[in-house]
Amino acid sequence: MKVALLVVGLVIGAAVGWLTAPAPTAEMQIGPVKVEVDQDKGGGTLTASDGGKSMEIAVGDQSVLGDRNLRTAIFAAGGGVIGLVLGFIFGRPRRA
Repeated sequence: MKVALLVVGLVIGAAVGWLTAPAPTAEMQIGPVKVEVDQDKGGGTLTASDGGKSMEIAVGDQSVLGDRNLRTAIFAAGGGVIGLVLGFIFGRPRRA
């Protein structure tokens, strides 16, 4: 029961983190230069890449939760902890 709820918590947490990640409001790519502007944050990101090298310039307020992959990992870990705690609560033997 504990493992099942742990897995369910990980999956639900990862799905919530992935699906609720903010998307840029405007995105444009010209050759190796990609520009993303987000009006909600009042800033944006400029990424220029050439082969295997890339440079990124961020303007405005940047948040850890703005990165979709890191956000998914954080939410999955939180969901896993909640699932594990529920597994211990519901997995305890009942006293008669």
